[in-house]
Amino acid sequence: MVTYVGRVWVGLQFKLPAACKIVTWRTHDLSQIIEQIPVGVAVTLPSGPIEYVNPHLSGMLRSPPARLEGVDLAELRISGSSSQNERMRRRILAGEPWREEAQFLTGSGDKLLALESAYPLRDNEGRVTHFIHFLQDSSLLEISEPSKSLMFYDKLTGLPNRNLFQNRLSLAMGTARRTRHGFAVLSADIDHFKLVNDSLGHDAGDELLRQVAARMRACLRETDTVARLGGDEFAAILDRVLDSEIAVKIADKLLAACCGSYELRDNKLRLTMSVGLSLYPRDGQEADILLKRADLAMYRAKATGRNRSELRDPGSAQRYGFA
Repeated sequence: MVTYVGRVWVGLQFKLPAACKIVTWRTHDLSQIIEQIPVGVAVTLPSGPIEYVNPHLSGMLRSPPARLEGVDLAELRISGSSSQNERMRRRILAGEPWREEAQFLTGSGDKLLALESAYPLRDNEGRVTHFIHFLQDSSLLEISEPSKSLMFYDKLTGLPNRNLFQNRLSLAMGTARRTRHGFAVLSADIDHFKLVNDSLGHDAGDELLRQVAARMRACLRETDTVARLGGDEFAAILDRVLDSEIAVKIADKLLAACCGSYELRDNKLRLTMSVGLSLYPRDGQEADILLKRADLAMYRAKATGRNRSELRDPGSAQRYGFA
């Protein structure tokens, strides 16, 4: 059920703060509750324009409500990409919630990192008429360290997981757009990793992944991000790397550090890896496209002998439909 109260479409399916769950809460005007809660709330049309912001969100974004109303919320969101915004819109229109950490530009020019949750609001006939967004300042969230680890870090290697990698990739794109500095995306895969699991067992395979992760982390800069995306798939964001020659040198340095001899439970083996690279903005201006093109380059490195790095090849990207 959706009720129009004052200027706000209020979907009764969203959860109010515990403090509002009192016996007499139904005697309160729901619009007053939204005006008072310490959570940023925005109601938008499915196409993006803001129809309402509550005082807390106005304060978070350092802009008066009159200046925010009518503005496309996506224009304030400096992380992510147009394709990511479209996926969010389609998902909410399908009746599903959306939740991610996003970076916003405030009216004072500062950046706000917030946990954004978005839900569909339906009319009496079940049609989605509006989206409701809840924003919480990430710096103020009290998330336990174990919860943070489960959400953002790979349990086996301690590296950032796919969720945190994609978030940092979005932030890197937002920063690069403002500063006009490029960066590189690196995709890395262990050659013939399945043979390790099959011959030495999964425990040995896990130990190998931990050792590879440690070597990758040690050879890259503190400003770079290295992550494990799953299985033996690793990825990295190489900060402020625009020149292809520099990207290749970093990839070759990583190969030199990670390829070679390993000791696993009294067994010695020699490992090689294949690496692919894509550059922002040369090879794409969407996060998903950059990672896919780095993956394609990595697959080409495998196909042409393994134990090497490859830059994104426009020809192969066209063949796979990512040009």
